[in-house]
Amino acid sequence: MLIFTNRLLTTGTDEAVFSTSFIEQSDRLGLATVKKTSKGWSVSGVDNDVDNQDSMGALRPLFEGSRPVLVYLHGNNNTPAKCFARCATLEAMYNVEVVGFSWPSEGYLSNGDKLPEVEPDTEDGDEDDLSGVAVGKQKPSRIKSKILRYQRAKTNAINSGEALARFFRMVAAARLFINRQPFTIAAHSLGAHFLQYSLDVAGATESVAAAQNVALLAPCVRSSGHRDWLANVRPKGQVFVTFNKNDTVLAGAFIADKSQFKLGAAPGSELLRAPHMRYVNFTNGEVGKGGHGYFVNDGMPKKMKLLFERVFSSERDLQGDEAPKKVFLVGCDADGLTCYMGAPGIPGIAGQP
Repeated sequence: MLIFTNRLLTTGTDEAVFSTSFIEQSDRLGLATVKKTSKGWSVSGVDNDVDNQDSMGALRPLFEGSRPVLVYLHGNNNTPAKCFARCATLEAMYNVEVVGFSWPSEGYLSNGDKLPEVEPDTEDGDEDDLSGVAVGKQKPSRIKSKILRYQRAKTNAINSGEALARFFRMVAAARLFINRQPFTIAAHSLGAHFLQYSLDVAGATESVAAAQNVALLAPCVRSSGHRDWLANVRPKGQVFVTFNKNDTVLAGAFIADKSQFKLGAAPGSELLRAPHMRYVNFTNGEVGKGGHGYFVNDGMPKKMKLLFERVFSSERDLQGDEAPKKVFLVGCDADGLTCYMGAPGIPGIAGQP
């Protein structure tokens, strides 16, 4: 798999090549090829300063290949190894070529050090860790550490926007030059926050527009006002926003951000009404423990799997004259804007609208 990053890369042959440090407000990018081994991950082809020629050479075989390309942007507290594992899972489940972007989401300072107020034994790599904030059964210092790391990850995303925008430009350039396989952008959880802020960089919206689909999966962004910035995301195909009122990670983010409702929990009434938009409600569906990573759950219902297969393969969710229940377990609203993978109208957990 091909992994781009704005982390500083070091020498070596395993995941430790990807450091926790990065340069704030820089568009510098690195890349490497990663492969699963019996002992972890093998990292090769390391380039710590990627130029346009480098990126075209790396991306060209994927866009000339036999499978659609999926660009995956992970969320909060993903170590490089966790990013690699998620990308490998997506490739295996959906038969796509995944290009991952590993960013400093563990909540470290830009020099790679942990925040001084954070307990030193807090765990790296658990993207569901924030759910512990909502449960409130841990000691206050532990909960404070989770919140501080999450908030620092948000800051790191904002300070990495130039790099992500440049990455999108490189992917778009390869797609337009080779003009064979399409690509879709999938941003999970805090990755949607990262995507949102990268759109402020000149040329980013035009690059994202080269994608066929854009999927915001359990997006950890503010519900209020989302239609204003999301209106600038205009891919060739569709934009998908998936949400689940019972998402425990987003319940933790609600608390960490001082009662800020999250788009991935409930988008509210101010929806972006456009022909290319689709909101997909997973509340009360088969979303797995915690309800935050439902797009990679083993044993998901066939219709749910079909939806993600189509979205990630740069296809339309509903094709031809298909009835909504062909794909969506409970169908769609009359206007087709919101569709359902579970029974609608049942209240979610505390702290969500």
